[in-house]
Amino acid sequence: MMFLRISQFMTWPIAYVYFHLFYRLRVDGRENLGKIKRPFIIIVNHFSFADSFLFRLILGFATPHLPLRFMAVEHFSWKWLNFLSDIGVISFIYSIFGVFVIVPGRGLHKNLEKAMEIIGRDGNVVIYPEGKIVTDQAIAPFHSGAAVLAIETGAPVVPVSLRLGARRVFRKALTVNIGEPIIVRSESKVEDTVKRFYDAVIGLYNRENR
Repeated sequence: MMFLRISQFMTWPIAYVYFHLFYRLRVDGRENLGKIKRPFIIIVNHFSFADSFLFRLILGFATPHLPLRFMAVEHFSWKWLNFLSDIGVISFIYSIFGVFVIVPGRGLHKNLEKAMEIIGRDGNVVIYPEGKIVTDQAIAPFHSGAAVLAIETGAPVVPVSLRLGARRVFRKALTVNIGEPIIVRSESKVEDTVKRFYDAVIGLYNRENR
C-alpha cells in the first residue's frame, strides 16, 4: 500500500505536464471528493489508456485518497497495446501503479474478488463500467460489475465523466465532472443500480452542454 501511494503521488508532475500540454483541462465538482471517506468506488467512462493517470490531477496534489486501485484487462482492441502487453510492458505498468486485472469469461464474482478484498482493507477502487475504451465521444452501456460490487460492499460510489471537446491548435478541451456520492442499499437490484450509475455518468457528461 505504501509503495503504491508513493508511486502514484510521484506521477503528479508527469500527469500535470502531459494533460496541460495536450489538453485544456477543467475539473468541476472536486469538492464532492471531500464528502467521502475511504473505502469508495469511482465509476467513470473510458476514452484513453491514459485515463488512469488523469486521476492524479483529479484528486489534487495533496489528496488523502491515494492509492487508487484500478480494475483493468490485459487484452485490448488495439494491436499496439496487445504488443506492449505481450512483451510485459503493460503488466509492469500495472504493477507499479496498482492496477489489478480481470479476465473476461472467468465469471463476475470471481473477477470481483480482488476488488472486494481491496475495499475490505479500506482501499479505493476505480472501475470503467463500459469495460473498454470508447473513442467516439459517446458512453457505451455499462456492465454490472460496479453495481454488484457496490451492493455487496456498501461502499459509496462517486460518478465521474470525462468529455473531450473542440481542438484548438494541438490541444483538445477535456472536461472532468465529478458527481455527488451515490449510496447503494444492500437490497438494491443489480439492473436498477446499473441504470442509476449510467444515468449519473451520462448526466455529468451532458452537463458540458449547459
